[in-house]
Amino acid sequence: MSTTLTLSDRPGYDRYRTMLDTRGARARDFARQILATCRPHLPADREHLDVLDVGSGYGHTAVELARTCRRVVGIEPSTELVAFARALKADCGTDNLEFRQQGIDELTDRSCYDLVVLDNVFEHLPDQPLALEKIAACLRPGGVAFILVPNKLWPVEVHYHLPFLSYLPLRLANAYLRLSGRGRDYRDASYAPTYRRLRRLLAARPELSYRFVLPADVSLAMAGRSWHYRLGVAAIRRWPWLWAISKAFLVIAVKR
Repeated sequence: MSTTLTLSDRPGYDRYRTMLDTRGARARDFARQILATCRPHLPADREHLDVLDVGSGYGHTAVELARTCRRVVGIEPSTELVAFARALKADCGTDNLEFRQQGIDELTDRSCYDLVVLDNVFEHLPDQPLALEKIAACLRPGGVAFILVPNKLWPVEVHYHLPFLSYLPLRLANAYLRLSGRGRDYRDASYAPTYRRLRRLLAARPELSYRFVLPADVSLAMAGRSWHYRLGVAAIRRWPWLWAISKAFLVIAVKR
């Protein structure tokens, strides 16, 4: 890769544990998981997918999606991450893939996509009602949104791995981060919803029919080979009310 990154334009949480280390190597599994989980909810004739990857980061998952989908567009507000993703695309020689430096609030596409992916992105969006409005607008009828987002009430915050960080008011959370040495400003990662709030947000979009789902292939998840992850999945499958206290939420939303 010819692109080098500085600290100036990367999200704060990425400086603590870089996405290159935690997610880059697993991108193929993540792409397979996204497609396997969404395909049962797509129309039977939707064999070739146009995909929008929101918050595409370093671009690895978008590259893997482009290997099997008709067209993939990744949008990412960070200048440096977009530059890295474009260099990755050039190295891979993928011609059905585009990376845009853009936030979801700037998205103007209408009825362009069969699948919209927000993989651990929703918790970084301060205006979540607007984000869902943009998602609904850019999906074709019958299209699917894949939303994976951490639970605000999970005791150990998922980006900085600090107990109860997400429970605190922002001012105290920032002080906690600085004291830990893992960051300085929690704002960007501070918008994770609770189960009730996520349901309210989705219910406010009548054009989207949503459901909480389990991954199609547990082994492809980040912690899918661990016994406690498999135990949690089995428990939710038997008692769906446990979604309220799960570590993360996985939602499939279909445009009516």
